[in-house]
Formats: sequence, structure tokens, C-alpha cells
Amino acid sequence: MEENKKIKNENVLEQTEQNVSTTGGKNKKKVLVGVVVGVVLLCVLSLGGFYLLNQNKVKPEKAKTDNKEYKSEYRISGNSLEDFDLYFMKLENEEKNKVYSPLSIKYALEILAEGASGETKKQLDAVIGDYVAKSYPNNDHMSFANAMFIRNTFKENILSDYTTKLTNKYGAEVVYDEFNDASTINNWVSGKTFKLIENLVDDSKVKDANFYLVNALAIDMNWTNQIHCTTDHKIPCVGGGTYGISYLHEKLEDDADRYYSVTEYPYSSEDEFYERYDSKNVFNGKEKTKGAHVLADFNKYDIVKDLGEDKIKEIIKPEYEEWLKSEDGKNDPPYEEFIVDFIDDLNKNYGKSANSTDFSLHEDDNVRVFAKDLQEYEGMNLQYIGIMPKTLPLVDFVKNTNKKELNDIINKLKVVNIDSFEEGYVTRIRGFIPFFKFEYELSLMEDLQKLGIKDVFDVNKANLTKMLGDGEKQYIGDVKHKANIEFSNDGIKASAATAMGGFGAAGGPYFEHLFKVPVKNIDVTFDKPYMYLIRDKATGEVWFTGTVYEPIVK
Repeated sequence: MEENKKIKNENVLEQTEQNVSTTGGKNKKKVLVGVVVGVVLLCVLSLGGFYLLNQNKVKPEKAKTDNKEYKSEYRISGNSLEDFDLYFMKLENEEKNKVYSPLSIKYALEILAEGASGETKKQLDAVIGDYVAKSYPNNDHMSFANAMFIRNTFKENILSDYTTKLTNKYGAEVVYDEFNDASTINNWVSGKTFKLIENLVDDSKVKDANFYLVNALAIDMNWTNQIHCTTDHKIPCVGGGTYGISYLHEKLEDDADRYYSVTEYPYSSEDEFYERYDSKNVFNGKEKTKGAHVLADFNKYDIVKDLGEDKIKEIIKPEYEEWLKSEDGKNDPPYEEFIVDFIDDLNKNYGKSANSTDFSLHEDDNVRVFAKDLQEYEGMNLQYIGIMPKTLPLVDFVKNTNKKELNDIINKLKVVNIDSFEEGYVTRIRGFIPFFKFEYELSLMEDLQKLGIKDVFDVNKANLTKMLGDGEKQYIGDVKHKANIEFSNDGIKASAATAMGGFGAAGGPYFEHLFKVPVKNIDVTFDKPYMYLIRDKATGEVWFTGTVYEPIVK
């Protein structure tokens, strides 16, 4: 409660003598949003119909205007990552799963601002700033739609200029209905969200309303490559689903008794993976978290260059000559032939690499970051980014972070390939990424009021004359923002991978000398609460964001 009060005081729009620019030329790129099996968000604004005064006795007074200007610390500067995107997470900063769409909220606010004037318009524009909503495609993997639902008896009250602008600029449908119940709106919403959001609006609210503005957004997208390849899916796998690597005559651990190798990939199904993998998969102190393992190996240690051929020969020659005297080695080639192949094997170790899936990562003393791309659809590419604070509780990290800090973190992401890691080491990456599935509903009306957008929710102050003309007063009386998300092995966030030890040679004993090589281990295990972003990779615009406290448990 104290935190909410603090945020409220910090975010109330301050009066200033400076004008706030609300327009400007902007270059826009198409953006796509996506989630496998279901990331859906929807923001609904219900306008009108809530008469706090008896309309037969007294008409509300016209809102007074004092030509004040407004400024917001959450003013949107464009279509990339903004502090506005984090505002609702900060305001509703509780220890529970959360998902919402900054994109949908921005879109709904801009549509609403098209119909506003006076102080109402200024308050909206102070937040909207330089943001300009863009159009997005509709296909089997994403749905983006807008609509204005109008009570039949209220049809003449809505200015045609406003509905024309909604249709031409935002591609919105205009639907007339009796408003006897919410079925028309809810059926439309269901159809536009792959039937993932049902019964969004209450019948009681619709009966009192004169119109609703609705923005519905849904995505159903696959990863570019499945995280842990399973043969029962059609999603692509890195390397066709095979994973294996070996470093001849090198060992990565003190207790290694043979060269390093990883095999056993893929599994026939996700279920088999869980049946055969015996890890406890602990998240936030709880065992048996459902998720997926990721792994990668990159050898950038040039042992021949580091030690030199002469030193290697000096080490190997007496050992091998002693081996030749043994019963097992009596038929092996002479030292002069053997050492050529031995050094050639060592040379070939340098540059070897393998990764179970495509991903990017970053880790420092404060955070651990895992990022992965969704498939590209119609030229648009979304990226998932999970950010787990290592030293702070997530509630404190969310409270203290901002767009600059998050952008700095994102800019440090390394694509997992041989060129991304340090010379002189074998880099080994291991990790576990939990799956999650949940829904969440923002207290959006209250949150926007704390942000400083107040008049539009006040029957005596709301100015919607560009929508309604100078007739009867209307105001925003109902706001809904609901989302759900599923993060799985096939899409938006899921990981599954297995690392196994090497193998022994068939055909009896053989000579071996194992050189211990320098190793850097990178852990990408997400075992504590974390936040995530789903953003357009090209522009940085955030489509979804939220927090994970309780992933799926097996």
C-alpha cells in the first residue's frame, strides 16, 4: 500500500509552463507479436452511459478549462522500449505471475485521444507523447483488431468524423448493438484472440454503457528452433536435432577419464525427456519445475599454439614409447607416425562448437539474461528476453529498473556462436528455463488515474467533444486489460536440452594422454523469480511484459 502511494505521488502529472509536443513525423516499421499456444492480450475501454447525475433533472456542468499544461515522467518518446512499458509492473509490483501488453494499452489510449479535447486531451497527450499506433497484419499466427461498439439508440450521438477516422486510420470495425448483454462484444473478442479470451466484459457493465472501444491482440507463434528437440514436433531443430561434441586428448575436468563428449539428443517426445531426466529442477525453492535444459559448447583454446608442438612431443614421446613395449601397444604405429595424427587431433579441437538451440545470453554480477527469437512472420520478428536478478529480490529490481538500464542489458546480449566467446578457453553453457502458463488482469483504470490521466474518468470533467460533439456528457466508466500467456518448448518461452558424458572406443585398450584445458562455465539456469519482455527485435517496441513467480510444476 505504501509503495502504491509512493508511485502515485511520483506519477501524478505535474503542471508546467512547457508545452508538450504530441505530434511529429515518425518513421514506422511493421511489428509482430507472438506466443506459442497462447499469449493474448486485450485492452477495452468502455465509454459512456454512466450518469452519476439524474439526466432528467440536471445536466452535468461543462468542465472548466484553465489552459494548464501537463508533463509526465512516463511520456512516450517513440515506439521502442519506454519507461511507460514498465509503469504497470512497478505499480502492481506484487510477488505473483503477471502479463500485460504495453502495446495494447498505448493503442487504446491513442484511439481514445482521437476523440478528446481540452484538458482531457492534454492529459492523454502528456503520456502518449510521440507514440503513433501502427497497423499490423492478421494471419494464422497473430491477430490484431480494433472495434467501436455502439448502442443502437446512441448511434446519432457519435460523430461520423470520429468513426471514419477509426476506420481509416486504425482499421477499426464499427458495430451497432442493442447492448442487452455483452455477448456481441465478447464473441468478437473471442474470435479475434483465437478463442483464448472469453467473457471479457460483464453483462451488467454493457447494459449501462452507450459504447465500447476495444483493442484485441493475440499471438500464436513458434520458436525459430525448438529449444530441446523432440521428434514428435514439426518445429525446426538446430542441426536437425543432433547434438554432440568431443575434444580428442583434452579433458575439461580433473576427474575426466576420457575425452569430453555430449550425445543422447533428441528425445522422441517432451514426456520422454521428463521421464529420463532425473534433475530436481528447483525453482524458488520448489522442486519438480517443468521446463527445458539448454546447452552449448565452444572450444577457443588452441592447445598446440599455447604449449607448442615441441612441448607436446616432449610430453608424449616417453609415454608412447613405454606404451609400445606393452602387450596392448605392440601393434600400434611407431611414435613418428603416431605423433603426427595426435597433434592433428589437437589442432582440430580448436573451433569445435555445438549448441542445442539458438539463443542469446548475458550475465554479470547483477543479472542473468536469456533471449530467444520467435519465427519471422510476414517480415516481422519477435524476441523473448528473460531477465533474472541475482542479488536483489525481483520486487526490488522491478522497483529500481528503468528503460536505460534494461536497454544497456539488452545491448550486452551475445548470440551463442563461436565468435561470441573468449579466446583461450573452452566455454560450456548449461541451463534450465522453466515453462509457465497463467493469466492476469490489470487494475488499469486505477493505474491510469495514478499516472495522471484523470479527467476522462470523471463525468463532470471528461471532454470527448471530438467523438460526441457538444451534446450530452460521457466519460470512461469501465476499463479492462486482460492477458494470458503460455511459454512452452515449441514457442514463446520454453527450453529443453540434455548433456551426457562421452563414450569409450571399441576394440580394446588404446594409448591416450589427456591434457587439461582451461574452461569457463556459464550458467543460464533460471531458478528464481524473474521478469520478461517480448519485443519487436527490429524496433525494440515491447508487446508483452510481466513477471514469473510460479512456473508450471510437474
